[in-house]
Amino acid sequence: MPATLTLFDQPGRWKRADRGLAEVAGAAALPLPEFTEQAHWTRFLADWCEPGQRAPSIGYQGEGDGREIVALYNGLVLRSVFQPILSASTLLPVAFEAMVRAKTLKGGELVSPDELFARPGSQTQGILLDRICRFIHLLNFERQAPDSATLYLNVGTLHLQALQRGQHGSFMGAMQTLCSVAPSRIILEITETRFNDRDALSAIVHSFKQRGYLVAIDDFGARHSNFDRLWALTPDIVKIDRELLLQADSNPRVRKILPKLVEIMHDLQASVVCEGIETSPQHDLALSSGADLLQGYFFARPARDLKPDCQ
Repeated sequence: MPATLTLFDQPGRWKRADRGLAEVAGAAALPLPEFTEQAHWTRFLADWCEPGQRAPSIGYQGEGDGREIVALYNGLVLRSVFQPILSASTLLPVAFEAMVRAKTLKGGELVSPDELFARPGSQTQGILLDRICRFIHLLNFERQAPDSATLYLNVGTLHLQALQRGQHGSFMGAMQTLCSVAPSRIILEITETRFNDRDALSAIVHSFKQRGYLVAIDDFGARHSNFDRLWALTPDIVKIDRELLLQADSNPRVRKILPKLVEIMHDLQASVVCEGIETSPQHDLALSSGADLLQGYFFARPARDLKPDCQ
């Protein structure tokens, strides 16, 4: 984190001594077995809420090896799971992508990620949900990751587009006053096809990189992805969309083109991740294309605990 950014730079309401836990007391209307709230984490997120917005409760659930950090928010329990990203040459995990899993507090019914992120009724609620997820992901990663591992975090497009120029990365910087994971070990994933304004997207990427984070372009090859944006953005990593891999698996023309696409990305000094690998032929295809990193159910499904070996 840059030395000029302190806990008190963003947001200003952190300094309000009268802002206790009263505003978050209603976050968990129903008890969760073996849940122990951590007041400093709850208060931290409360200070990033808009006036009148209900904050989550953050704390530990479980005991011993089953202990994890969860968020109670809007009648839901939010948890972290991690899918390993493997070196193509060694097939050993070198990074982990964080994903959220949600259940209802009442009844324990699963809520899909698509449904979860479709629930917020306003832009500010969507931004808060995005921040809650990144917060628990970073804390859960920190407590179990080896020093050499890196973390992939998705950043919501709605969140990015709502912030003013220069604000991007301020929440991440503030989080790191509570967490020791260095910015250089965090890769922020952005889906470039959801942006119509290339200049705005370039400014966002530049802001993240200035703060020391790495940037990955997610789902490249989906919808209207193009190389003009890659040349403008100069990402550190490009994640090839699963749909492109599926097409290459069945279409000889796409199969012939895929290694050339990877070569262009390498010319841009970007590492390439082939994601969504589910079969041995797809694994072979990713290797033959020259991809640097591999991800998918063929190696490991997302899990609460980081897996040091997926072979």
